[in-house]
Amino acid sequence: MAKEKTSQDVWMTAAEIPRNTLFMMSEPIKFFVQTWPKLGLGGKVSRYYSYFDGDFCQMKYIRREFDAQADYLSRKMLRQPRWAIQWIARVERWSAIFMHHSKRIVRSDLNKLSNRRLITLFHSSLKFQVRSHGVGASVSWHADAEKERVTKGIWRALENHLQKIGSQYDVVEIFGTLTTPPQTSYVSKEEVSFLRTAAFIAGRKQARSVFLKHSIDRIPEKLRVADRVAYSRVLRHYRSFRWLNYQYKGPATALSEYLGRWQELLKSKSSPVLMLENNLQTRRAVMKRQRTIVRQLRLTPYVKNLIMLAQRMVFIKDFRKDALFYGMHSYDPLLREIGKRVGLTIHQIWAMNTWELAPALLHNKFDIDELNARQKEAVAYADRKRYIVYSGEKAKNFLKNIRHEKTNYSAKKELSGTPACTGKVVGTVKIINLPEEMSKMKAGDVMVAHNTNPNLVPAMKKAGALVSEAGGLTCHTAIVARELQTPCIVGVAGVTHVLKDGDRVEVDATRGVIKKLK
Repeated sequence: MAKEKTSQDVWMTAAEIPRNTLFMMSEPIKFFVQTWPKLGLGGKVSRYYSYFDGDFCQMKYIRREFDAQADYLSRKMLRQPRWAIQWIARVERWSAIFMHHSKRIVRSDLNKLSNRRLITLFHSSLKFQVRSHGVGASVSWHADAEKERVTKGIWRALENHLQKIGSQYDVVEIFGTLTTPPQTSYVSKEEVSFLRTAAFIAGRKQARSVFLKHSIDRIPEKLRVADRVAYSRVLRHYRSFRWLNYQYKGPATALSEYLGRWQELLKSKSSPVLMLENNLQTRRAVMKRQRTIVRQLRLTPYVKNLIMLAQRMVFIKDFRKDALFYGMHSYDPLLREIGKRVGLTIHQIWAMNTWELAPALLHNKFDIDELNARQKEAVAYADRKRYIVYSGEKAKNFLKNIRHEKTNYSAKKELSGTPACTGKVVGTVKIINLPEEMSKMKAGDVMVAHNTNPNLVPAMKKAGALVSEAGGLTCHTAIVARELQTPCIVGVAGVTHVLKDGDRVEVDATRGVIKKLK
């Protein structure tokens, strides 16, 4: 193994991603280092690696390079918001095309396709996945990661404008409203569809009776006999949204989870019709207030563009991930079909770089021992000219040359971050980073996460307050918090290390402070 020039550099962890795969990361890893400079997205990052411990992934950068790249992107975005908006528009288009091509995979009779046709079908989606995720990570993540350079720049510009015109508005009060995008997220679409289906079931005597009288495992067969229309409606919702929780390697949401949610709602005293109307009214009220505030603030063209940029960043962070989750969910049956033909499990295929898939299927070229070793521990390293995967002893030897920055998370009684949705709550901490941890959540608990994804939304809905270690005012946690009107603080360094399950805390999301209580 060639020695990398790493010993004199201090490396940092920029993000931690559970349930991740080399298959998903291989393309963006190269893109960050080798393609961004060619596109004018900054060339400050000369080396990068992803570390995989099983399916837990850490994104690693040289500290000075990560900061330099974030400084470059954020300055350019704040000076030229239209430039960034144009890049986001491209990412949105590529993400939409990626989803479109992924649907073709889902609709195909895969076992009847030739080997070459399977690869062609895969590549037709992959090229848009690469563009969406490769470019999208620049203007929607790296520029604002850790220090929230873009978000805080927009915040300062808005605050200065309010002072200049003598407005009575407080930037804390209106920032969330102004940065709400006009587009509806897939998470919100799922909620509306879920409530509409619940209202439909509640209005049909036999369908409602099935949900109230039978266990979840018996509902499908009983509902199919009792009310085929309601049964079809249930299946349509399930098939339309089950991919939301797939993330990078599944599983997708099971039908039983949706049935359980509908059963719980129907057994409660809550009216799905009223819940749906409140949901839609809240959304309409936010957009109406946004229009009112914009009219009253007499925004300059520059500040208008900054607000539009914030809205676009909020939207694209979710849409880009939604496209990726949908794409990975769509790849699942294709990868399983390829695995069946070459004698590999889907876990072994997930341990491949994307460009190793075609040689494996078309020419039977793969090293099964290497794929198994990668599943245990691996390093995917890229510089300007190379991309290399190390596993086993080679990975361990690579890591010996790494000097990592030290983090000192002392047992502080008070932590601070950025207020994302105001309010004050006292509650019990629950650390939730994976879907299987959501069962710990009880109504009113303080949900603490490194970061959140759509697959954690059911737990987020129960939370009395939300706290995330990563992210800024345009991150997923902040977006969902504002939709739910749940007090929220983001960007709280070390919070998942300092707090633990069962801690009692006071979350002051107006000041951005979390206090441990005795």
